[in-house]
Amino acid sequence: MIRRTTAITIVNPLVLVPVLAILLGVPVLSTGATIEGQISNGTTNQPLTRQKVQLISPQGGMLVVGEATTDAHGRFTFNNDQINPRGFYLLQATYEGVDYNAPVKFNSNGNSFSKIRVYESTHKKPALRVSSARIIIRAVGSQAHVQELYALDNPLDETYSNSQGTFFFHVSPKIGTPMVAAVGLMNMPLPQNPVKGKSPGDFHIDYALRPGMNVMMVAYNTDYTGNNFTLADSIPYPIGRAELFVFPPDLTVTSNLFTPAGKDAESGSQRLVAQDLAPGAQFAAQVAGQAAPPSAQQASSNQEEPQVKVVPDSVSAVGVPLLLCFLLALLWALGIRVAKEFPRWKAKQHGSPVQKKFQAKMETILNSIADLDELFSSGKIAEKQYWKERLELKAKAVAILKKEPSAKPSPVASRKASR
Repeated sequence: MIRRTTAITIVNPLVLVPVLAILLGVPVLSTGATIEGQISNGTTNQPLTRQKVQLISPQGGMLVVGEATTDAHGRFTFNNDQINPRGFYLLQATYEGVDYNAPVKFNSNGNSFSKIRVYESTHKKPALRVSSARIIIRAVGSQAHVQELYALDNPLDETYSNSQGTFFFHVSPKIGTPMVAAVGLMNMPLPQNPVKGKSPGDFHIDYALRPGMNVMMVAYNTDYTGNNFTLADSIPYPIGRAELFVFPPDLTVTSNLFTPAGKDAESGSQRLVAQDLAPGAQFAAQVAGQAAPPSAQQASSNQEEPQVKVVPDSVSAVGVPLLLCFLLALLWALGIRVAKEFPRWKAKQHGSPVQKKFQAKMETILNSIADLDELFSSGKIAEKQYWKERLELKAKAVAILKKEPSAKPSPVASRKASR
């Protein structure tokens, strides 16, 4: 299992899988369910023999429930009396140093069959290309919140893995270290640890790029007290199409690269576009004007979220619509990972009435998230409703942690998350 780091807080990427994120205290029933599956090599199109696969449960902090090895046909079986068909499990196979995962979905009989596809790995850099890019600028209060999404295409039938970096990007040196994530299983962001390059503002991550599309996210906040912001970020890959979204929509945008394309119907943001960008081309744009008041950030999120829908481009095609990314990035910016910080916070409590009240609120929210995840994993709730309710619950949990002085976690820099 690859260990990942982030300068924000300790995070095991698997914890961010949507139905795994905060499943705490779910009882395990003795039911005798059977989980079967097959692992194939996507590079050779052959079944993978003698491959180890783990069955993981979120209860107890990503507990390994069992291990199996594939047979000559790449098949494996878990037949464990402790498997709960009403729970959620994750299958994980580590091949050539890269983790490949698949969710377990039980049928009405309490059994499951899952397929996992792994790939040969290469350290040789492929001809990476960004088919679609989205840059989002939200001027709120004294800050400009910037989020960048890239649909990065790996044309090989191999996974590109390189400890010296696989995805490179540049931001203004004034920004410091941005927050970076890759979109993983079921489109949840997997926080990455950005490594500084040789020149100021240069960064890279070593996330293994699977064949086909890989969505990368870069987010940061910057000063907007002077009512202006200059965007000059870049990536060393050709870009087929780039879109710039600016909020509030009445801000003035000056750019020789982007051309106005009207108002975005979903978010109400000003929209600009650019086509066929050369590798390393700067996203040159100057934004000026009065920022939205801080209260507008929550108001706009509440207003926009119900309007989320998938539009036909290569970024949204993988289930990461623009407005969902707004909400995810806002949660990143809070600097709190509820799944990891709540146990630490809880351990610090000494049983006072006020502390018990906060603890009860947190446990109620975490139980609600667990119930919601169970409903989603069993197909009893629509995906759109699931995302909406889950993000609302996470925001409430973050708000509770921020209200309690002892709940505020100290920043943790670049510590590796253990299994």
